[in-house]
Amino acid sequence: MHNFTHGDKTVCFTVLSGEVVSSEKLSETRVTSTGGVRVNGNDDDVTPVRISSVSIINHEFWVKTPDGIEHDVKLRGVDIPLRTGQQVSLISALKKDGSPLHTILQNHTASKRWVLRDAKVLNTELELSSFKWRTVLIVLGLFIAGFATAGLGFLAAAGYFFYAWYQGSQRKKRLISDLNAYIEKLENQITNRRPAPSPVQVESPVQAETSFQVESPAPEQAPAETESPVLNSDGVRRALSRNL
Repeated sequence: MHNFTHGDKTVCFTVLSGEVVSSEKLSETRVTSTGGVRVNGNDDDVTPVRISSVSIINHEFWVKTPDGIEHDVKLRGVDIPLRTGQQVSLISALKKDGSPLHTILQNHTASKRWVLRDAKVLNTELELSSFKWRTVLIVLGLFIAGFATAGLGFLAAAGYFFYAWYQGSQRKKRLISDLNAYIEKLENQITNRRPAPSPVQVESPVQAETSFQVESPAPEQAPAETESPVLNSDGVRRALSRNL
């Protein structure tokens, strides 16, 4: 649970992260017709009939969280491509009754995101910048006092009304800006918590050359030449004496 606080307003956000285990889309068609009304009560004079149809996509998918629990998510009026096995994160704001208002859907596998509701829409649906009846009562009181002050109350009522309107519009702009910044910060936190891909080991050219190097056989050495015996005069005499 994540809380956004702005002044006296607090909005609770939830984050659902896990694997898509099922995805189904159904198309709902609405047909409307206008015309066919008699003009001046004359049956022969009728307005032309116009028929129009609108198709609404209802998307339902299941997300399995790391603890093994499967959660049902229903989207209406949006067409988001999802495939079984993809990793997603869904950011939702909670209404006062606890029902979710889906805000951001991230598909980590496909590196895509969809804005289902921005801060301006959330401000309207959650009634964060609600109308203040105190301003109306003050303006009404000054207007009534204008009858007794020769019109000065009318000027005061008009001046206070425009002052209150300007201050309210500025507060609304700051609230929407802060809410957008908070949603963006929440998205970054989800992205940073995702595990980084493991680095791929690339073999360097030196290692590749070493691993594929084949030891060449050593060159054959020629046999050493044997020296022929050298005959001198003493050797000849000894050989002749042995023969005799």
